[in-house]
Amino acid sequence: MKNLFALLILMLMSVLGCLNANAEINVEAEYKETIGQHIRVHQDEDTHWRMQDALLAYRDGRFAQSGNSVINFGIGAKPVWLAFNVRNDGYNAVRRNLLLETSWLDKIDIYFLRQDELTGSYHTGDSLLFSQRSLDHRFFVAGHDFSAGETTVLIRVESDDDMVLPLYFISNEALADRNQWQAYSYGFMYGVILALVAYNVMLYIGLRTSPYLFYSLYLLFFLLLNFAYTGHGYQWLWPESPQWQKWANPVLIMACTVSGFAFALQFLNIKTAWPRVYRFIIASSAVFCAFMLLAMLAGEFIVSLLIALVFIFFFYISSIVLGVISLQAGNQFAKYFLLASIFTICGGAITANAVWGLIPFNEWTYRATDIGMMMDAILLALALAERFNINQNEKLLAEKMAGIDSLTNLNNRRSFYKYVQPIWAMGLRSKSSTSVIMLDIDNFKLLNDTYGHALGDRVLVQLAETLQKEARSGDILARWGGEEFLVFLPETRLIDAIAIAERMRNKINVIQLTSVKGEKLLFTASFGVAHTFVTNVSLDELISQADQQLYRAKKQGRNCVCSDQSG
Repeated sequence: MKNLFALLILMLMSVLGCLNANAEINVEAEYKETIGQHIRVHQDEDTHWRMQDALLAYRDGRFAQSGNSVINFGIGAKPVWLAFNVRNDGYNAVRRNLLLETSWLDKIDIYFLRQDELTGSYHTGDSLLFSQRSLDHRFFVAGHDFSAGETTVLIRVESDDDMVLPLYFISNEALADRNQWQAYSYGFMYGVILALVAYNVMLYIGLRTSPYLFYSLYLLFFLLLNFAYTGHGYQWLWPESPQWQKWANPVLIMACTVSGFAFALQFLNIKTAWPRVYRFIIASSAVFCAFMLLAMLAGEFIVSLLIALVFIFFFYISSIVLGVISLQAGNQFAKYFLLASIFTICGGAITANAVWGLIPFNEWTYRATDIGMMMDAILLALALAERFNINQNEKLLAEKMAGIDSLTNLNNRRSFYKYVQPIWAMGLRSKSSTSVIMLDIDNFKLLNDTYGHALGDRVLVQLAETLQKEARSGDILARWGGEEFLVFLPETRLIDAIAIAERMRNKINVIQLTSVKGEKLLFTASFGVAHTFVTNVSLDELISQADQQLYRAKKQGRNCVCSDQSG
């Protein structure tokens, strides 16, 4: 019985020892995560407590043990007091830093006490000018030399914004390493986003297509929003504007969301595809902006922040809906938009749950929003790039089709001149031989009138295919009009051009077609060949000479080749 009682006493002492350990910080220990579980907290209706009042309440046991590694009291919480003890079992003072990694807290008062005597204090917060901080850091840092024995730390935090308190207890070296890692990672993210902004602005300037502009604005406002809630904005962009620092988050959330909606509506072509949905989104956005403006004019910061958060939640839900209906309607770019929206929502949800203490708070969970937005930016950039390529290909195809004869797939006159003019100019400079063949289907009108235009079209197609097979790689073919065709032969002597024309004529002679009634049909063509190496002859004059030789071939009984040499 005595042994059992002794065992119970030992277990009780062990539990009490654990509780004391949990309520105390060892200055020599490495705390890589937040220390919320070591902190006691007190929140009271009396918001005017002095440091002595808080110390007395702490000594009287009126502070409650925090159960979370990251302490969170939500938006619009009353001021809160934090307290914990730091134990130094050595003989020399040890330098440690309290790092509060939230950039939007209005007022922070930190007190260090030994035997209830004040040995140091820091007063900071983003309601003060950034230049008034003891350390040039985007977060709130208070360094202190913890002497041998026990030091009590009291912290008072006041903020209208979300009072989330990820508190770290780290050395100077750990703080420097943490700053370096964050500088590299944020530098990479900001560099990528700025590059995408610049790229899409240039595309908009060149193409005047609105999705590129709205996407650039969306990324730019996200970047500014990230600057605001990470503290980079107050550190770099507006260090002398505490009032803007207070309102930056809700205002930039609204701006980012409005530009995101503008991009989504343009990118997915919602106005044309679903005009009612388009009008609903526009009207809803206008209502949210109106409420936001009224809240700002009334000076209701908490109300404005809640409006902004509801608006961005509405944007996330709407983005998923818009992506799904666009994908179902066959919009090939909706898959990118939908996937990008899912990444953004998942990142935002992870960060929100980490801040609210529902999942572990660490570097990755806190910055999940940044990772999600990076994926969003990259996917949407890929979608815009693919859209650009498709538009360019369609434009090139349209230009090409404008120069192609739709029946025979040969060049028309416009395209012929486009390709031949530079070759002709080079030939004139080098004084090389150039030849032209003009050919015409014999009795084509009679063929059309007897067997119909459908068979006439088949004749034209068969002739074009034969010419393409017999032409050399550098030759340029064109349907000149009706049943007339033209072949441009660069660096070709007249004797060689005549041989090519004869080969084409013989191939055409053996083409056999079947009429609707089953009759076997043959057809022939007449050829005119012209040649020049004289620099004062124009391309049109050479074509005219070939046309004259074609006329001679027709007069001589058709199905033959005529040239100056045969004259």
